[in-house]
Amino acid sequence: MSAAIVALLSVLGTIAPSLGSNALTAIINALIQIVPALIQEVEDVVPIVKNIIAALQSNTAITPDQQAQLVALEAQVDAAFEAAATAAEAQDAPPPANS
Repeated sequence: MSAAIVALLSVLGTIAPSLGSNALTAIINALIQIVPALIQEVEDVVPIVKNIIAALQSNTAITPDQQAQLVALEAQVDAAFEAAATAAEAQDAPPPANS
C-alpha cells in the first residue's frame, strides 16, 4: 500500500475527534468511496480505518445519520476483512490428498 495513503489515513484518524459536522460528513463520504478499493489492501488498512471510524464516532458533533453511516461502514470493513482472511486461509491450505 502506498505510504501516502497510510499517512493520510493516520492524519484523518488523528484529527477526526476535533472536527465539526460538515467535516465529519466529508470524511465519512470519502471513506465510503475508498473502502472498496482499500479492501484489496485490507490487512494493512483495517486497523487504521477502524481507528478513524472510532475517532469519528467519539466526536461530539456527530449526528445520528452519521453514526448510522459509520456503523454500516464498520460492518462492511469487518466483513471484508473476514472474507480476505478466509480467502488467505484457503490459499494457504494444503491441497486435498488424492485417493
